[in-house]
Amino acid sequence: MDSLTHIVLAMIEGELIAGKKLGKKAMLWGAIANSLPDIDVALSPFISVDHSLLSHRGFTHSILFAILISILAAIYFRRKNQALEFSGWLLLWGCGMFSHILIDSFTTYGTGWFEPFSHYRVSFNTIFVADPFFTLSLLVGAIALLIKKRFSSGRTTWALIGLIPAMTYLCYTFYNKAKIDTVTQTNFKSHGIATNSYMTTPSPLNNFLWYILAQDNNGFYTGYYSVFDKTDSIHFSYTPAQHELANQYADDARVQRLVRFSQGYYCITTDSIGEISLHDLRFGLTDLFTDKKDFVFTYDLKSNADGMMIQRGRMKAISSDAFKKLIERIKGI
Repeated sequence: MDSLTHIVLAMIEGELIAGKKLGKKAMLWGAIANSLPDIDVALSPFISVDHSLLSHRGFTHSILFAILISILAAIYFRRKNQALEFSGWLLLWGCGMFSHILIDSFTTYGTGWFEPFSHYRVSFNTIFVADPFFTLSLLVGAIALLIKKRFSSGRTTWALIGLIPAMTYLCYTFYNKAKIDTVTQTNFKSHGIATNSYMTTPSPLNNFLWYILAQDNNGFYTGYYSVFDKTDSIHFSYTPAQHELANQYADDARVQRLVRFSQGYYCITTDSIGEISLHDLRFGLTDLFTDKKDFVFTYDLKSNADGMMIQRGRMKAISSDAFKKLIERIKGI
């Protein structure tokens, strides 16, 4: 999830766990604990694109890292501040660390819970990485807690006002995904689409319009479905995988790391001068509702004298016009 969501969630957790003993500092330590797993982004300027993709939400988002840091932090802070017992510090740091890696796993990017023992990435694909419907109540609750005095009545009430709607919405995202999966599978049958695998994930900033991505032997079907659509029919477009265009890079470790990060949901394209690009299809298009194949996560593969160079094309911006189309499509067809 985005940093703001992590911080305001952790502030509320800190208040509920240790606010009565640590005051507003409990919110501070909760926010620090919850933000710590994202320390991996500090490595990005110093490592290659392919390593950056896999290091983010890698070991620092693992269960092992969360356990070790929580225990060490609890030992250290118990010695520095005995206003909170060891179990309290452990709960404060553990809740912050584990809620971070748990919430991140609900998004598409994938979270390395089992690093360094397994590179498998957990992705439940139930919520977009930034969803204002999830964040809003947490933000309101956190601001109220900052404003209210330490010993004023109602602090717990404001914490719950922030937390309960957000957790209810999070449960709704799982219900939504189950519904979308059922509609998607029905459409596969009605369209005669045989898939090897598929995924459904929310479109940007909402949980009402969903992106469907399905793989067969030669390529990928993509489509969109809104919970407000008047029918359950999904229109699919098809993108050839063209993996054979990347055969020359079969032994290139950097390209293979891109393939691994995509979890197999990637295609290869060439431009008019023969330059080859790899596209991670899980994150959709910059313009969701045109036939233009301008993928959000794109990597240009260019050869130089020293071997393969991967040029970052990651996270292309979505235009304001495309955003307007997104809003209209959410309303249903």
